[in-house]
Amino acid sequence: MSEVVAVFAPGSLLAIGEYAVLDGGRALVVAVDSGIECQVAPCEHGRRLTATDLGLDAPPEALSRTPGAGLLVEAVHAGEKAFPGLAPPHVTVQGRGWGAGKKIGLGGSAASVVAILGAFATAAGQDVTTPAVRRLLLRTAFAVHRAHQNGRGSGADVAASIYGGWIDYHLLDSVPHVRAARVPPGLRLAVAWSGLACSTTASIDRYQRWEAEHAAGGAEPFALSLHRMLDRFWAASHDGDRRTFLIALSEYGLLLEKLAHRIAPEEAEHMEQLTHAAARSGVASKSSGAVGGDCVIALGTDGALLDEARRAWRHLDATVVDVAPDSGGLRPVRLAAGS
Repeated sequence: MSEVVAVFAPGSLLAIGEYAVLDGGRALVVAVDSGIECQVAPCEHGRRLTATDLGLDAPPEALSRTPGAGLLVEAVHAGEKAFPGLAPPHVTVQGRGWGAGKKIGLGGSAASVVAILGAFATAAGQDVTTPAVRRLLLRTAFAVHRAHQNGRGSGADVAASIYGGWIDYHLLDSVPHVRAARVPPGLRLAVAWSGLACSTTASIDRYQRWEAEHAAGGAEPFALSLHRMLDRFWAASHDGDRRTFLIALSEYGLLLEKLAHRIAPEEAEHMEQLTHAAARSGVASKSSGAVGGDCVIALGTDGALLDEARRAWRHLDATVVDVAPDSGGLRPVRLAAGS
């Protein structure tokens, strides 16, 4: 490596499949144009990691116990192992797009891992847009990010950052499988941040504890309801049935609301207000990702109705998120002169 290289990894939003994806369900996830850029450059004075948004700038080994730095350090180590032989690198990570540097539920941690590994691959002369390199990066980034989530994360956000666009994603024997999803023509997305940050790992822990107690009482596992609705959603996708596609998405959101009242009751009412406000505008709406916070999404094909949903969110003092689907996935970035 004799020059600076840079890549961009888009963030992501989960459209449907929360919790069901953890035990084999097919999730729909979309890459968005707010994400992470990573630069790798030769470093004369040894290895260095800079994360502008987090205020980090030190050798990776000095940051391993610094709050917020652990995942980035693990990704750097994984990049050096996967692409050996490079000169000691200076790795610089920075958010790009709406909400850069903030935790607002756009898959930033997964995009950071993907961007770091993608920058190492690019520095090693690999083309990160090719299928073979993307498969390697998916395996590596999935392992790094899932280990950081104590083995509980789905990896759907990792896949979206690598491949871009609308992704049909599932796990089979803990191995990620990715293909392009079929969505209604002209499908549009609106997003609002609830103002409530939510930990994916903590939410999964609460869900699994509650599900075990729920099943122990003789009730049907809640996961079966999620899987049935998910099956209906994907059947509509296969048939090109736009109406049922959107109805099933909203009804999956209603199931998540029931779950939220069990595992995140303090946040559930606020999230419910936001989803129902958008639904009254005539679009499909639900929370996205871990129950209890982060983002609410609305989907439809009528831009005027989505604008009405955004106005409803603003009326409730939610922050409308200015993002759009990103079809490019992980890709090199042309640096400005002097970078």
